[in-house]
Amino acid sequence: SVPEKFILHGSLQPVVGVVGQDVVLPFQLSPPARLANKGVLWRKIGTEFILVHEYSDEGPKDQPGEGYQNRTEMFPQEFSRGNVSLKLKRLQEADAGTYHCYVSDPDWSQEATTDLRIAAVAPVFIEVLGPQGQGIGLACRSTGWFPKPELQWVGKNRQNLTMDPVTYMTEGGDNLYSVESQVTVTEGNDTGEISCIVRNGLLETERQSTIQLSGDVFPRVSPWLAAFWALLALVLVAAGVCAYLGCTGKQKVSQKKRAEEEA
Repeated sequence: SVPEKFILHGSLQPVVGVVGQDVVLPFQLSPPARLANKGVLWRKIGTEFILVHEYSDEGPKDQPGEGYQNRTEMFPQEFSRGNVSLKLKRLQEADAGTYHCYVSDPDWSQEATTDLRIAAVAPVFIEVLGPQGQGIGLACRSTGWFPKPELQWVGKNRQNLTMDPVTYMTEGGDNLYSVESQVTVTEGNDTGEISCIVRNGLLETERQSTIQLSGDVFPRVSPWLAAFWALLALVLVAAGVCAYLGCTGKQKVSQKKRAEEEA
């Protein structure tokens, strides 16, 4: 029969798109043929079907669904090659989901689905917070990731820092994630080139920021100041000892005098 002559193929693997960019959801009708009176209906599967794009050889040809105006495009010039793919423009996080393509002719119909996953990456910034104890405080910040990213502090040759960072992750109203991490770097093995790396596991891509710390930036204690505090500590200890001995001596004299009076 005629329907058995054609098969509609979607992507076997999920399609990954980046927020703000365009993506093509590939669908191929095989064997390729220019069919008369063909219609193509694109819908997103949720709690119900959501119209994304509709094409018809009869009547209005290209009709985007509500919420997709000026964001969808098909390739009619490619129909003769069996290409019924859909371009989805300026991706949003809410575009993620399963898409259903339905191709029909007066004598037959075919349908298939494909999954779209959305990802987002953003710039990474390092801020110097200043001296903290005997070290230097650093903060790494980045906003606009999807899905939830991973953050890592590394030194030269991508060696993990020995200090434990404190990391916070928040989700904004646009469903994109912000990440902030703080670490205190002390002079020693971790001194030198320090990088903050934020990674998107879905895209298998990362962004990073790097800072160079030299030994001169770490807090220093003046030797004269250290000697002053040491001397002050000794004076206080000596004063305490003298006060204790003086108090003990007065107590003994008082006790002896009281004993003589009683005698």
